[in-house]
Amino acid sequence: MKEGTTAKRYNLRNRSGKIAATSAPVDGKMTNLVFSPEQFKQFLEGITSSLKESRPTPSAGYSGDDSNATTGNFSECKSRFSAAKGESVDAFIDAITVYKDCVNISEENAPMLLDGAAATWWQGSKASLRSWQKAVEALRRSFGEQKPNYRIFRELFSTEQREREPTDVFVSHARALLSKLSATPVLDDIHRIDMVYGLLHQSIRKAVPRDQVGTFEQLISKVRQIEDVNNESRGGRFGG
Repeated sequence: MKEGTTAKRYNLRNRSGKIAATSAPVDGKMTNLVFSPEQFKQFLEGITSSLKESRPTPSAGYSGDDSNATTGNFSECKSRFSAAKGESVDAFIDAITVYKDCVNISEENAPMLLDGAAATWWQGSKASLRSWQKAVEALRRSFGEQKPNYRIFRELFSTEQREREPTDVFVSHARALLSKLSATPVLDDIHRIDMVYGLLHQSIRKAVPRDQVGTFEQLISKVRQIEDVNNESRGGRFGG
């Protein structure tokens, strides 16, 4: 953090209704804000919107191949987690997952943004955590609320994508829920994608057939480009 900059504490409520905390630098005052679950979702959507504005609009002939896309980093992400009292690891993971997906951050450029006790935990654990997903799952197991699998599935299937809800935000929320599942038995990625794909708005499923999607990253990339082109040409999303 730059000299002379202080941090604002955002007390955010995650989807389970619990108060969550994350931080972002602002002008020299400490202010507590309490967000409802819906407001927290709007907060994440705001992150998405601001990040999209900084991306160039794709051409109408975009093929969906994201292999040559510029890879971002977390240099502008202000969310941190220290395992302090009142902080929620779920809200932290939700925020950085949305940021990672929207800025196209590769796993190689996605360090854990941890401070304090959480940073100490990371130093002792990172050697055995070979991927971003494994790191997130371990972080949640160590500091998050433990839910039985059936409750996670009930929460996942209770919400379908709203008509104008950004797809990358919706998918990130769903993936965050699925990451809370127990480590065993293993749920295959293809089944995770099937579950989330089935919850997408029908206009999204019509535009991006299931057999054209092999990974979550590919799903987000294809839908994002279609949404961006659609917003540019018609001022709305599918059918808008």
